[in-house]
Amino acid sequence: MKEIFRRLSANPVLAAEILAATFFSSLLTLAMPLYVIQILSRYVTYGFHGTLITLTMGVLIAVLLQFCFRVIRTQMATVVNQGPNDDLSQDVLTIISRAKAEPLSQLAKPRIQEILAQVQTIQQTYDAQTLNAVLDVPFSLIFVSVIYLMSPLLAGISLLGIVLALFIGWLTNINALKTSDQLMGALVDHRELNLSAVNGMETVRAFSAAPFLHKKWNDQLPRISRLRNRLANYKELAQTLSVIWNTLTSVLVYAVGAVLVVRGELTVSALIGVNILSGRAFQNSTRIIQINHALGKARQALKALEILKQIPLEPTRGTALDSFTGRLQFKDLGFTYPRSINPVFESLNLHLEPGKVLAVHGENSSGKTTLAKLLAGLLEPRRGSILADGVNLLQIAPSWWRKQIMYMPQEPVFIQGTLRENILLLNPDLPDDQLNDILKRTDLRPFLDKTPKGLETPVTDNEKIFPPGIRQRISLARAMASKGSLAILDEPTDTMDQKGIQAVYAAMNALAKSGKTIIVFSNDPNILKGASLLLNLNRKPVPELSCAMPAAKPGV
Repeated sequence: MKEIFRRLSANPVLAAEILAATFFSSLLTLAMPLYVIQILSRYVTYGFHGTLITLTMGVLIAVLLQFCFRVIRTQMATVVNQGPNDDLSQDVLTIISRAKAEPLSQLAKPRIQEILAQVQTIQQTYDAQTLNAVLDVPFSLIFVSVIYLMSPLLAGISLLGIVLALFIGWLTNINALKTSDQLMGALVDHRELNLSAVNGMETVRAFSAAPFLHKKWNDQLPRISRLRNRLANYKELAQTLSVIWNTLTSVLVYAVGAVLVVRGELTVSALIGVNILSGRAFQNSTRIIQINHALGKARQALKALEILKQIPLEPTRGTALDSFTGRLQFKDLGFTYPRSINPVFESLNLHLEPGKVLAVHGENSSGKTTLAKLLAGLLEPRRGSILADGVNLLQIAPSWWRKQIMYMPQEPVFIQGTLRENILLLNPDLPDDQLNDILKRTDLRPFLDKTPKGLETPVTDNEKIFPPGIRQRISLARAMASKGSLAILDEPTDTMDQKGIQAVYAAMNALAKSGKTIIVFSNDPNILKGASLLLNLNRKPVPELSCAMPAAKPGV
């Protein structure tokens, strides 16, 4: 309910108009029971056709006006919900595109996918129909008030029936929401297992993992089925109790009303009218029970989204230098991963002049990829700083910095789109002649010539059907397309065949000759031999390095 009131309060003028439309629509609902009362008490008693015609014309006009008010109210309610729903979609897009990588990685991917899928649940729940149903509840008191004018006792019975029905529905909904929450957790675990099986199809077959998967599934599916059945039972119970309680309230109204008729305190026509009004009030009020479960799921979804919203975002503002020469400096740089007591490296000091080639080598888990991500701005130092032309990287606008670097990660990931769109993400206006030159330098042209759609080949599911070497070539082409002044290449020859390795060597030589600063993370002997500086992360503490040291000829 808080979300509904928040949306209404965000547009008070429109909210007032919706309330006014609801009020008049509720008043016009009185036309039918009053019509029945008048028909039975006047026309049936006296048989004057003019009375019948007048009453019938009046109720038809009321029905038409009510229809108009309800249509207008629905349109206004749609406007009230449209803005927040659009804002929600934009918030999710902002989280995906700007959330800091390290805290986001603390959440399991299936959990993130499940949370993002809840956006549709929220948008489908908070719509015009739900808003109208919620607003109809308090206006049901109009019907009870009219009953009170005819019989305070019957009004009390009707009101008591409504209150008890709402209370029972509330109790049932609490249990349903608990079950729904448990079901969501079970589905996340099951989807995570499914995702691992789909992504590891070859592993499942090569290592005969089918019995293991079957055991896992057989443990998960019965629990999911039990929770689904329990949730369905709660929903059915809520609806059944609502119908039964409506019937019992109607029976009680007729029973007590009949006694009042016999006593002469109420007419038969008034009793029938009271029952109609009581039914309308009960129906309007208990509609909230039917949508309460959906509202509960939407509230859970909003809470889940709050988990993502609490993840800090990369800043949109910061320093943007007139130009970046490629000069870098590490000052007492250190990094430790969360939940780890040992730093990946600490007190790392380095001074790299523009146009130099730094080769970083070391054993697995020595920190090569971590340092690459620090340079790309995907991680933040735990201590010390990285300076680009004397400016702390944390003070530089991330969007500007990404355009100054050519980043090739160790494990490339692509987004849904075409190969062309993926390669040109940072530089969509790159001229075709320069793009073709990059494709030749990265040895992608032979592969594209054999592909029916070439650069327009769609990339889906990170296009894992591409061989690893082709994925590396695409990643290298994407990096070079940025035309930045600093190249950050993480294991560029890993998974490459000999022809691909030669293409990497040639690309690095071309970058070095053009004056680009290169930082390459690799244990490749040829790359190490051609570097200006060598940084061995195996040595603890890592010695301070400077480009003033004797250097080998750049290139490989």
